[in-house]
Amino acid sequence: MRYRRAAVLFLGLALAACSEDLTETRPAEGGGERTLSRAELRWCMFNDIRIEAARADMRGAKQGQIQAFNAAVSEWNASCRRYRYSRSDRDAVQRQVDARRAALEAEGKARFALREAG
Repeated sequence: MRYRRAAVLFLGLALAACSEDLTETRPAEGGGERTLSRAELRWCMFNDIRIEAARADMRGAKQGQIQAFNAAVSEWNASCRRYRYSRSDRDAVQRQVDARRAALEAEGKARFALREAG
């Protein structure tokens, strides 16, 4: 009976991990004093990693790539530069960032590598 209970607990934890919410929602610009939702905080933190990963690749980039990168930075600044969040949301999203850092960095590099001058 003890092993069966452990197996059920393990299965429950595995299912919870598989259904982890990774929704990203861009916050409204100029939110300032408003507390971000977890999805909004996730958008800010995930995109910060993506942008910083792509920054080094901008040297020697084509004009279209640079414009797209600058637009992403402006969008992040308008939405995320000043915001509030709950500590529990920050800790939860930071764990998600830590677990997905390599994938987020790859997404950031790929996002701007595909842009061509128009």
